[in-house]
Amino acid sequence: MPTSLRLVFAAALALPALQADAPGFIRWSAVDLQERHAALSASVGADHSARETLAEYGHPSGAHRFRFIHRDADGVPEQHAHIEDVVYIQSGAATLQVGGVMVDRTGGANGEYTGTDITGGVRQFVGPGDIVRIPADTPHRYLVPDGGDVTYVLVRVPALLPGGVIPDDAPDLTVELPGFVRWGAAELARRDAALATRVGPDRSARETLADFGSPTRSHRFRFIHRDADGRPEIHDDIIDVVFVKSGEGEILVGGEMLDRNGSLGSGIAGGTRYPVTAGDMLHIPAGTPHGYLVPDGGHITYVLVRVPAVIWDTR
Repeated sequence: MPTSLRLVFAAALALPALQADAPGFIRWSAVDLQERHAALSASVGADHSARETLAEYGHPSGAHRFRFIHRDADGVPEQHAHIEDVVYIQSGAATLQVGGVMVDRTGGANGEYTGTDITGGVRQFVGPGDIVRIPADTPHRYLVPDGGDVTYVLVRVPALLPGGVIPDDAPDLTVELPGFVRWGAAELARRDAALATRVGPDRSARETLADFGSPTRSHRFRFIHRDADGRPEIHDDIIDVVFVKSGEGEILVGGEMLDRNGSLGSGIAGGTRYPVTAGDMLHIPAGTPHGYLVPDGGHITYVLVRVPAVIWDTR
């Protein structure tokens, strides 16, 4: 592994000890998000926004935080030196201005900045069902049309894996992180239809939407289609964030992995079943057995975002 990467990861491991408890499995259903959206719409503040924290790890960098945000006017320009934003647009529409130079930049505590405007950059329309990745240290703001609004889930992902664990067989990589990416709802629907025609003997099909070159195997975006039960999985050092795009089924979470071989097993003893359907969002903690269960004749398709696990102080 390049020396520069090793230094980044070594510094990450030296972060202050964390005091919060890690969230467990969480399912935010499409109906739940709609109800939360209605509540936020009724509590907009003077800055024309309202927000709530869906889950919080208490990471000192401000990463590993899940927020639900509603805006009915333009947002303040933001820039996060150490955080990548992964965004799921739940409702409404806006233009996302990304890149360029922040005007009158202030702040800097913990790498967080705001400004009065952004010069340059690109502008991208975002609407319901879109998924966006905004790189760390990139100025951005949401521009909302008059009389409109936008509501979105924001997942704050640590840049270059603070808290990650590098496996012994990690590849030797030269990381060149791509920039802003938007996967539109219409594009994902086309990809979903294509995946359904490529189902293999294991009754699944998948494609990598983006892989940002992490030797820990996090920071990877995958699109997965299943038309039968999947093999049980467990990821010791990865948090799975899941956006369900189509179909329905169940997910079995927790319990004990049977006949574990690497990240896979033959079954799960115990655990709890939760329904999952299009529009749901899931948080599956690191070290948690889980498996997708699909009814006969059905399917489930989802975007999987692999987020590095937090290192907890267990003293």
